[in-house]
Amino acid sequence: MRRLFFFVLIVLTFLSCDPERIYESNVKIPAEGWRPDNIIRFEVEITDTISPCNIFINVRNNNNYKYTELWLFVDIKFPTGIVDRDTSKIALADHRGKWLGHGLGSKFDSRLYLRKNVLFPAAGTYIFEYQQASRDNPLIGIEDIGLRIERVQLR
Repeated sequence: MRRLFFFVLIVLTFLSCDPERIYESNVKIPAEGWRPDNIIRFEVEITDTISPCNIFINVRNNNNYKYTELWLFVDIKFPTGIVDRDTSKIALADHRGKWLGHGLGSKFDSRLYLRKNVLFPAAGTYIFEYQQASRDNPLIGIEDIGLRIERVQLR
């Protein structure tokens, strides 16, 4: 029994190691849906301005999501006070309606690029804000939304 415990502990330790990850956080969307006035906010402290990074949007949807894409307004607030606003279209299903994310049953996880190979221009706190840009109020079927920043893997 003791050996099994240590084996499981070692496996979990290796699985939880993610040396490229700088930041990752996911926010649960209320079961009644995502309203446009519910802005999801992530504050990220960046100290490395030399290493290139990839920025991802994490999405968990279920079968109640009735579209193939998710539209978001994404604001990035720089420590210098500059705000960069972008409209992002995230493909969650193909043209036949088959979910593109990984999952089982009725829940699917997707990780999609927001920006590739980014150098942060200044150290400090960056604020990322997501606002759903659908005509639906509330938007049903999105369960979680998140942000991941990772170092670009050198090959």
